[in-house]
Amino acid sequence: MRDTAIKTRRNKLIAVLAVPSALAIGTGLIVFPADKAEAEQRDVLAQGSSFGSSEISGYLKDDNVPERSPIRTDFPKIDGLPDGVSVERQEWLSDRRVALFIRSAAMPDQLVQVQLLLPRDWYSQPGKKFPEVWALDGLRATDKENGWTINTNIQQFFSDKNVITVLPVGGEASFYSDWDREDNGKNYKWETFLTQELPAVLHNGYRSNGTRGIFGLSMGGTAAVNLAEHRPDMFNFVGSFSGYLDTTSPGMQLGIQGALKDAGGYDATAMWGPLNSQKWIDHDPKLGIEALKGKTVYVSAGNGADDFGQNNSVATGPANPAGVGLEVLSRMTTQTFVNRAKTAGVPVISHFRPSGVHNWPYWQFELTQAWPHIADALALDKDDRGADCAPVGAIAEATKGGEFGKCVNNEYDIAGGKAEDFRNGRAYWHPDTGAHVLVGLISARYSEMGAADSWLGFPLTGEQSTPDGVGRYVHFQNGSIYWTPKLGAQPVPKDMFDAWGATGWENGPLGYPVAEPKELGGKLVQQFQHGYVVRNGDKAFVVHGDIAKRYGSMNTTASKLGAPTSNEIPLKGGVVQHFDNGSFYWTPETGAKFIFNGPIRDAWGASGWENGPFGWPTKDQEAIAAGGETMSFQHGTIKQVNGRVIEIEERN
Repeated sequence: MRDTAIKTRRNKLIAVLAVPSALAIGTGLIVFPADKAEAEQRDVLAQGSSFGSSEISGYLKDDNVPERSPIRTDFPKIDGLPDGVSVERQEWLSDRRVALFIRSAAMPDQLVQVQLLLPRDWYSQPGKKFPEVWALDGLRATDKENGWTINTNIQQFFSDKNVITVLPVGGEASFYSDWDREDNGKNYKWETFLTQELPAVLHNGYRSNGTRGIFGLSMGGTAAVNLAEHRPDMFNFVGSFSGYLDTTSPGMQLGIQGALKDAGGYDATAMWGPLNSQKWIDHDPKLGIEALKGKTVYVSAGNGADDFGQNNSVATGPANPAGVGLEVLSRMTTQTFVNRAKTAGVPVISHFRPSGVHNWPYWQFELTQAWPHIADALALDKDDRGADCAPVGAIAEATKGGEFGKCVNNEYDIAGGKAEDFRNGRAYWHPDTGAHVLVGLISARYSEMGAADSWLGFPLTGEQSTPDGVGRYVHFQNGSIYWTPKLGAQPVPKDMFDAWGATGWENGPLGYPVAEPKELGGKLVQQFQHGYVVRNGDKAFVVHGDIAKRYGSMNTTASKLGAPTSNEIPLKGGVVQHFDNGSFYWTPETGAKFIFNGPIRDAWGASGWENGPFGWPTKDQEAIAAGGETMSFQHGTIKQVNGRVIEIEERN
């Protein structure tokens, strides 16, 4: 019964939405006069209002968003932010894509994620500031990733452009507004966050010049226009792709109410108060149009016609029937908005397409069409608008196969050599190393470290596979970067690489590196899967196996033992490894035990070490409560009490 009822509602709604669709398809969609457009809109909405029901807009929900493993996580400290606002962490997803997790004063219940696509010249011009372009998601926004990066080529599109692309994550059914009250576990205050908190983060932490444009699709188109109308001082450009730009005409409030209910169980009155209240009026884009005077306003919508398979179509598959009706409603509300704008004397760039439904391929296309207008509004120089470049010399030779895509800039100076960015990688050249191209997470890690300006220097190779087939690596002048799917990309200094190599690299007892080298106790320590490589002075030593486990539990070089001064030395029946202030001794029977340099060790040595009457250590050297030290062996004990060494030999 319930399933039958759902199907009945779905079919009824599709039938309702099909009325204007048939008209649009049959006539190529007429541009209605203002009174005709609004009358047609009212008629349709009076018949069926749940244009966002789950049976209708559910096809846009991204259920299987892939997990993006960061190549690095930082914890930046950014000054000058509003009270209660901080960037708790930033996760580098690539060298040009970073996820910020922001503590918001407006939405304190959980961290707000905003992803950034960094400008083309972020690395080549470290002192330059850049304008922002904000891309808002639709009704089915997820908490994992913005729909623009899930469903479009936006990352590739902006790779050769000198703008910071800002991608808020989350906000399902929120219209990116400040809600009246908490509902369904959400306490949305998106407008406050976006207009009062995020700009300071971008300005103080991410080299924004304060000039920005904003656009969105569907719900995001509605929100982009509302935000620009509420804060016209913030935006030079505002764009709506298939947005609903009339929210108060008869039927629309009920439609939005149904959309929120079915998208996530939300109550629209929690968003903007009772229907027909002032807050609904304040969030109707057509009624706030005068605030956009002097701005570049761009709106677009299709007519609901499915053009899949036709020449010049951008569609990647047949239209979902719901996408037809949703686009027709967007078309009518956008037309109403444009008509109101004409009356108010606000110029609007409008593109009412002769086909097209409510789906991502059309919005991806619309972004490319809007870009020249965005660039003009942001006053971008010609060079900042996109690639006008050509590789030359050794870099041209290294990239001639085309697998790295087109260049996004000309080569630029870096650390005594050259670099050039491509859509799928970055090329580096130095007279001592030649030209090599880096891609993927190794390239991202290298860039994040400072590329050729880092201690690694220039690459000596491109990316290569490890013999075991698990990992990838690139060698540099002063080290290497190794990557595996589970452990990420980790840099290894050359001397530590050589020490690791003496054990067999990843196929030896250490395995792969799990972290970058860190200074601890004045020494450089790098952790591997099964041990450590430690730089002590001008030499690097390996600590592995049971000794490594014990040494790690003591905090390695920060312990009383200090840093190793030897690798493991084989002894009859076991091994010894020496450190600054003592040694570890190991046998299969006794395990790894440490003894400090000093009188106890000297006495044991004088007796013949492990070959003498005391045998191997069975416990770590430890303090005596009354004062002094003691060391237990297989066949006795040696103590130091009040400066006296006492040897207690156990005899059978």
